[in-house]
Amino acid sequence: MSIKAVTFDFWDTLFPRLGRDGGGSPETLRPKLLREFLLDSGQDHPFERCEAAYARADRDHLQSWVTDMRQPLVDRALDEMCAELGIELDEKQREGLALSMQCLDELEDLGPFAGVSDLVPALAEEHKLGIVSDTWLTPGSVPRDMLERRGLLASFSVFVFSDETGFLKPHERQFRIALDALDAAPGEVVHVGDSERRDVMGARSMGMRTVLLDWEGTHGESVADAVVRDFRELPKALAGLA
Repeated sequence: MSIKAVTFDFWDTLFPRLGRDGGGSPETLRPKLLREFLLDSGQDHPFERCEAAYARADRDHLQSWVTDMRQPLVDRALDEMCAELGIELDEKQREGLALSMQCLDELEDLGPFAGVSDLVPALAEEHKLGIVSDTWLTPGSVPRDMLERRGLLASFSVFVFSDETGFLKPHERQFRIALDALDAAPGEVVHVGDSERRDVMGARSMGMRTVLLDWEGTHGESVADAVVRDFRELPKALAGLA
């Protein structure tokens, strides 16, 4: 069957996640940002307390994924952090903290993986393209802005972000929304991502074909239709599937 469309995960597929190539990861950045925000608000909490507060919210997010693949609201994460610290924030402060947790300054200069800037527009000339990606405290509006700054946003016609749908991969709803928006049968769509469970197994459960981006060669056996180690290997993999 020919390939009508290609969907992509975003983080660690098109763009690296924070901390992938050194620097601060979200697990180290967000406690720091939390402490700085509270200091600006006149509240001095030790870094270790802020670490514990963020870790509590992060555990709740993971548990929600394990339990029913539902995306917790940002307000719920803020509630968890405030409960751990024993504090209350007014509405304006909560809005400010939510914005701080997006890590916008740290993501400002983060560029795509090698090959993405050239290959995505080229693929868009042959196929419809979409994004199916999990998000959390950094909402789907941020990846859109990152793509826009690199001149890549127009290459994609469909965006499915978990903070906008309320579901996390590998929930079938994420892929069903993309298929419906692309007006394509599952077998006509190839999904590309770096996670065996979230991307490969989720898309395959819908009947889509899959390509696993195994950057480090550490995934071992995969049920993906093709496995590549570099984004620049993708055109050859897609040609093989077609």
